Amino acid sequence: MIARLYEKFEVRLLPPSSLLPPPVSSHPDMLIASIGGELIVCRYYYEENKGVFSDVEVALTDGRHGKEYPKDALLNCFELNGKVYGRTASASELILKKAADFINVKQGYAHCSTLLFGSHAVTADEGIFKALTGNGIDALMIRPGHIDLPGYDCGFIGGASLAYRKTVYFFGSLASHPDGETIKEFIASRGYGIEELSTRPLLDLGGAAVYEIES
Repeated sequence: MIARLYEKFEVRLLPPSSLLPPPVSSHPDMLIASIGGELIVCRYYYEENKGVFSDVEVALTDGRHGKEYPKDALLNCFELNGKVYGRTASASELILKKAADFINVKQGYAHCSTLLFGSHAVTADEGIFKALTGNGIDALMIRPGHIDLPGYDCGFIGGASLAYRKTVYFFGSLASHPDGETIKEFIASRGYGIEELSTRPLLDLGGAAVYEIES
């Protein structure tokens, strides 16, 4: 699947953080938050991996991850239509400071739990779904589970996908999810293409932090 992405992107695999649980220690949605057009990274992680960010502008937070929830969810927030969604008690102080409008949700793994494309979203989390639709977001609620994440009972739809421009990419096949066809129809009806990067069941790899570098 990574090889397929290399055909269209410059892919940078994130080194694992020693402070996070091994199964998610290199997941982008755990290590990087994108707020207001800026990438937010923990200072300790940046200092250990400067090469990854050599030509990328980042904002640094002095917060540090913990191995147990909710301290591992420090950066697991997402922004959509000018509002930032996440668990207030878990979020980095820098995210809370930069967010013009922060919407508190119960789920600490807010970014993991949500596939974002354009002004649309897909999630299996009822609290996030209610927060999104309550703020006018076009969202689809799906059944939880049915996504692999080794070391855990299941993964999340946000971690099993990424969106760039008018295409949504999936780490695996939607055929493995009972709502796979509904997800396809929802995305296609909004004018987006779909690319499944493998025929294997959906796998939560932490999504991706997409950043356009000016040439």
